[in-house]
Amino acid sequence: MRDLQPQLTPLESLRSYTSLFLRSAKAGFAYQASTFTEILTAAFIYAVPMLVWRQVYAQDPTGMPLSKEHMFPYLLLACCVNYSLSMGVEFRLGNRIRSGLIATDLLKPVDFQVSQGVICISDSVFHALLGLSVFFCGFLFLGPAVFPASASSFLMFLASFALAFLIQYGICFIFVQGAFYTYSGYGIFAARGALHQTFSGLSAPLAFYPPFLKSAGDWLPFQHAIHTPVSIYMGWAEGAQALHLLGQQAIWAVGLYFLGKLLLVGSLKQLEVQGG
Repeated sequence: MRDLQPQLTPLESLRSYTSLFLRSAKAGFAYQASTFTEILTAAFIYAVPMLVWRQVYAQDPTGMPLSKEHMFPYLLLACCVNYSLSMGVEFRLGNRIRSGLIATDLLKPVDFQVSQGVICISDSVFHALLGLSVFFCGFLFLGPAVFPASASSFLMFLASFALAFLIQYGICFIFVQGAFYTYSGYGIFAARGALHQTFSGLSAPLAFYPPFLKSAGDWLPFQHAIHTPVSIYMGWAEGAQALHLLGQQAIWAVGLYFLGKLLLVGSLKQLEVQGG
């Protein structure tokens, strides 16, 4: 029996993924009004934690585990990294699973998990470019404190950010599998967002966490999406310690990829496409 999906050569697969990336990237910049609104929304959302922590430090400037000269650059960088890692894979696949259009994606002669990752790369590139405007606004208020600690820190940050993307995508792809069973991923995706908000270090450095919560976060991958790359960028982790964190990120990235691939096999057995 012939396969439903024609086998592509590695070069043909690369061309397909490149074309998919370019189409997705163009779609992201197609709506200028929506893009402008998204920038303003992101700036407002990320300004609120800054204002809250500013009030906290005004009340008790000396009783914090981190000085405000380090805290506010951290918050800005965490927000920019988080925004750059924003990807619509949950919303996109959740809708396609519910409508049954996911079947057409599965019939394409490319790896489903990889192709969705390519689309997420375009999402990340789009948001990273927009995030530069947020970073620039932060620079106007915070000055050179937002710059990397050193050239080596910046280079390791780039590697850490790439691994953070793989981790973030791996987490999102795993949670998407729940939509195959429930056909409504709202609750599942909200749970993923809550875990990310709690354990990634987005709202505060992990040094502020109570011991039991920090210990729980050490067993989860979320901190490697935000806290790890920002810590490397700011020079809190250097040399062997930074390399150790990069190794942890790499292990999580590989593990999440294969776990997602394994879960997908079982999820597809639950898929029911109705129509007529």
